[in-house]
Amino acid sequence: MRIPIILLVFLYINLQATILVNTTNSIDLLPNSKIYHDIGNHETINTILKKNDKFITTNKKVIDYCILAPESVWIKFKLHNPTSSPIKKIISFENIFLEEIELYKIENQKIVSKKTTGFYHLKSFEGTVKLNVPVTLNPKTTQDYYLHVKNEKLSLWFKPIIHDPKEFKKEDTAKQVIWALFFGGILSLVLYNIFLFIFTRDEIYLYYFLYLIATLMQSEFSIYVKLYLFPMHDIEFLKKSMYFNLFYTNVFVTFTMTLFIRYFLNTKLYPKIDLSLKLIIFIIPVYYALQIFNIFTVPQVILFQFLTPYYYFGIGIYALYKKNPQAKFFLLGWSFALLAWLSLFFKFLGLLPEQYVFTYTFETLIMAEVILFAISLAYRIKTLEKKKNDLTQTLLVQQQNESNRLEQIVNIRTQELNNELKQNELLLKELHHRVKNNMQFITSLYALKLNDNNDKHIQEKLYDVERKIHAMSIVHQMLYNQKNLVNIDAKEYFEKVLQNIKDSFELENITFELDINSFLDTEEAIYCGLIVNELVTNAVKHAFDSKGGIIKISLNSVDNGTLLEVSDNGIGKGTSTKANFGEMMVESLATDQLEGNLQVVVDKGTHISLWFKNKNQKSNGEYNDS
Repeated sequence: MRIPIILLVFLYINLQATILVNTTNSIDLLPNSKIYHDIGNHETINTILKKNDKFITTNKKVIDYCILAPESVWIKFKLHNPTSSPIKKIISFENIFLEEIELYKIENQKIVSKKTTGFYHLKSFEGTVKLNVPVTLNPKTTQDYYLHVKNEKLSLWFKPIIHDPKEFKKEDTAKQVIWALFFGGILSLVLYNIFLFIFTRDEIYLYYFLYLIATLMQSEFSIYVKLYLFPMHDIEFLKKSMYFNLFYTNVFVTFTMTLFIRYFLNTKLYPKIDLSLKLIIFIIPVYYALQIFNIFTVPQVILFQFLTPYYYFGIGIYALYKKNPQAKFFLLGWSFALLAWLSLFFKFLGLLPEQYVFTYTFETLIMAEVILFAISLAYRIKTLEKKKNDLTQTLLVQQQNESNRLEQIVNIRTQELNNELKQNELLLKELHHRVKNNMQFITSLYALKLNDNNDKHIQEKLYDVERKIHAMSIVHQMLYNQKNLVNIDAKEYFEKVLQNIKDSFELENITFELDINSFLDTEEAIYCGLIVNELVTNAVKHAFDSKGGIIKISLNSVDNGTLLEVSDNGIGKGTSTKANFGEMMVESLATDQLEGNLQVVVDKGTHISLWFKNKNQKSNGEYNDS
């Protein structure tokens, strides 16, 4: 009785360890096999064949070790084909980042064949996105296999499944379609945001564009795109590519997201937070430079990427507390991103069993995040457009109100002007009177200054200024005392200017001759008065010796204009080529203000003539030119 029981137990154990492949259903490999965990990758196929007693059974469907050190798993299993026809199967692995996979076919403890795949053995895109190894079983045979899966840097996690080729093709195609939709969706948002940046010049769209590019670079599908576009036949190059993805691409995602957060939440409103984000932006390029020398390890990089998302989430909560209008969009979108990164990290680190994670968790959450941020950015455009329309409407209303107000003011002012026409003459006279008084007040101040200063050079300068001010004030005094407020009598005006000069100097042998036969308008009178004052003062100072002389002043209408002449019979103008302030002032008033023609002739004295058009002729000339 004992022998049949032992035989039945032996048959049960043997059948349990053997996998029947005469089915089209997918079969989990691990529950029907034995495993050996090789920490440090010390074992080879030859040494492992001698350690069958070290293999253990497992109920797990997924290998999910997390030591981030060189490690591998040996899986021992049997496949049995009870049919009379050959059967083809495919063993697939969910994780594309498995560095090396070896499948050994064993008979009588000897290697019959070996098949190799893995990330480091991908030379080009071969039509499938899952790592896989094909097997073929002859009719009515049972075959022993040893599967060796090895990683040197990343955590070791994978789920080996035996597929029927048709079912595997169907599942792989479905995964390619989903990945293509994910890739195409983000790529369309990339193009959308770069166009928005080009047309709006808003930096936030540039930073979101960079973030989307980084997200695409980080996705598994991007690896197959690179393999399709750039076939790789060098294992070392593939190792460098994985190293680049691990140490640079992943950190680039953090870098671009930091830039995006600064502008999306306008963290300049929160100086300390903004400073911390600037520090991260500065640290990452430094990290890139240092990593050239392999300073940082995988755990350190993973820790940095694990902590920064939480920090950004905290910033979002603070911005929401500060009633930032963009904070609610950020928190919702970043919640999706945070869950995506956590699922990916936990999956890679083996902390979250693969069977509890939806196959496309990362892609689904990231797509939800980017769509939400895209909606919020579109809402930003809508908000800005609404503000623009509101401002436009406000401006239109203000413009209409201002137009109505101005129309009322014009009507009122027109009525007031009609009532005030009779008072214009009085008001203008009062104006000239006030200007005259102000200038007399300034003259008095200069006189007081002269009394306090004993420096004759300074006194002379102050007297010059006083005479110029007095010459201008005479015009306003005459306008105040006469009815005609447009023109003044040039003869009376020049006489008063000369009288002021006589009062300023002791003139014994100098006489003045006036030949004035014209009127001047207010503006011309001021300029001509300053010119006459300057020229006569210079003649009095420098033109004569003790014998004295004559100064002649004439003003006549000549050639549809006015000719002003000032001459003396003194010793003549000096030969110095350097013009003093008075000469420059005369030239400026003559050419720039009166737009006249100034001529100086030195012959038995100095003769200065200035011809200029009168005001009416200038206006007619400008009209004719136009």
